[in-house]
Amino acid sequence: MKVTPSKLRDFFDSPELYGSVLLHGSDYGRMSMYTQKILDRINRNSEFVIHKMEFLKANRDPEQLLVSLMTVPMFSKKSLILLTDAKDTLSADLRAAIEGMNMQHCYMIIQARELSGTSTLKGYYSSHKKFAAVGCYKEEDVSFIVADFLAKHGISYRHSTFKLLCTKLKNGSACLQPELEKLLLYLGEQKSLAAEDVQKSLSTDVDPVLDDLCVAITDGNLGDALKHVDTLMQNRLSPILVIRSSLKYFMQLEYLLRTTQSQASIDSALKALQPPVFFRLIPKLKRSAESVSYRTVQVILRRLLEAEIQCKLSDTSQEVVFKYLMCSLTAFVKRAKSKPPQYGYRSYSS
Repeated sequence: MKVTPSKLRDFFDSPELYGSVLLHGSDYGRMSMYTQKILDRINRNSEFVIHKMEFLKANRDPEQLLVSLMTVPMFSKKSLILLTDAKDTLSADLRAAIEGMNMQHCYMIIQARELSGTSTLKGYYSSHKKFAAVGCYKEEDVSFIVADFLAKHGISYRHSTFKLLCTKLKNGSACLQPELEKLLLYLGEQKSLAAEDVQKSLSTDVDPVLDDLCVAITDGNLGDALKHVDTLMQNRLSPILVIRSSLKYFMQLEYLLRTTQSQASIDSALKALQPPVFFRLIPKLKRSAESVSYRTVQVILRRLLEAEIQCKLSDTSQEVVFKYLMCSLTAFVKRAKSKPPQYGYRSYSS
């Protein structure tokens, strides 16, 4: 059955009643959020073990999937199947496997990007009496998701502020989940949301510049760092937001470098990142992982934390202090790169 925006709250209260769900649409950030909400609800008692599989593989040869769908566990946990990158066509064999699923001991989530109007997969789930089809699009009502996100993080707000936030998110071009996470980064320990916070934190046009600044820092490229800082300041982005966004980037980078020290591949480390990184960020993180040492990243994280405190306490304007600190940090990395590398990422052949 098709789950409309007005029925989302009921669906997320009891997703286990549906046996299987298809998440489809162009907003992958929203899809990731929905997936996590379902997993948190379904697996709240840790009854399930999650099996991840590509849809195309299951569609061509569902035999392995069929075993998981129909097996009644004796000593092992129940199966929660996550099929990724689904396409329009649902094969007869996979359909038969899904219809034979033991719903008392198995649950299935299928993720798909944009599906056509003639998609047999979407048609099957939309018309099924037991299964659910949930769209993940920007034009869908955002108020439920925003209210749920703010409540989850204990953030209070006025009705007018909430309305402003929903309007900006609905009219923006960016995915919903990253924008909400950006707002959370901006608020920090603050637990009340004001209209000024919304205006200062949500500026989608310069998102790539935030990432490019981090790459410039890891490259030790002072010219690029200055250029990106100027762009961010011209767009009136809060220095505190930029610092916290940079902290998030370097925390992800720290995890990648720490994981690859144990000879794991960079690709497997990227796949293990939670929450998942968006595709446009992957080449930048890879470049940074090859460019800077683990020890240097640890210093960068410490100095970013110090930079936030200095921006808050300084009598000088935050913009002036921020620009000086970012240039100082980039210069430090440039000096560190001239020394013998320590604990950096190395590419391991498989």
